[in-house]
Amino acid sequence: MNKSEKVSNAQLSRRNFLHGSGVVGAGLLLSQIGLLSSEVVEAANHMSAEAEPERVQDILDILATNEAFGVTLVGTVLDSAKNGTYTTPIPEKVQKALTGVRAQEQFHLDFLKRAGARLRTDTFYLADPNILLDPHTLFTDLVELEDAAIAAVMASFKTFARERRFDLLKQNFQFAAEEAEHRLLANHARGARPANDQAFAPAIFPTVAQFYKKLKHKGIIEGSGKKIVYPGPGEIDSTNVIYRTPAGPAVDCTPKPKG
Repeated sequence: MNKSEKVSNAQLSRRNFLHGSGVVGAGLLLSQIGLLSSEVVEAANHMSAEAEPERVQDILDILATNEAFGVTLVGTVLDSAKNGTYTTPIPEKVQKALTGVRAQEQFHLDFLKRAGARLRTDTFYLADPNILLDPHTLFTDLVELEDAAIAAVMASFKTFARERRFDLLKQNFQFAAEEAEHRLLANHARGARPANDQAFAPAIFPTVAQFYKKLKHKGIIEGSGKKIVYPGPGEIDSTNVIYRTPAGPAVDCTPKPKG
């Protein structure tokens, strides 16, 4: 038996064992006695998370709630920058770009609401006070948040395709592409060079529900610290933002009848 055949057989045996014993239970048990790597345990938990199909409504609600947080956070950041609370001032050109980011997040939220989304909450928390004091902390956190938001949209595609909601698949891709621009801005502002350091966005979550758990884990939802309420301070300035709705034809994946 060659090396590749041994690896393949070992992987098959492991999959069969996990399936027969219960994915999560086996993963946790074997990890405690050192028989499974952390990667296998993570994969097992992801398989369990994917066991129950997600609902389109839940996905829309979660994505909309995150966009509401984005509007509120950026508004709070801009207010803090204008009031001089940052130890190193945020440059005017970066503030101007963030003003556009805030308006884009609002337009994303408007689209999701038109699609039927309902906010799970309009109240959010900033557990780390340095977000409003230290620009590097702020922009590092924004990079992480944008990575997570993009990954959440990617996780939604499985449900949208299953439910034949090709309109939502296309439209959510359209706003996720703009979230990637936000990530680039934040990465550049924190001093990362090159700021365009990813060829493909990382697929972090198997489900959108996992993304929502991350927001809770970070204390953004149902957390503690500074409370911020949507839409945050100041008017939303959309002066420099164009293409405010996800226009264009949706993909038609309906097979043509035979004959």
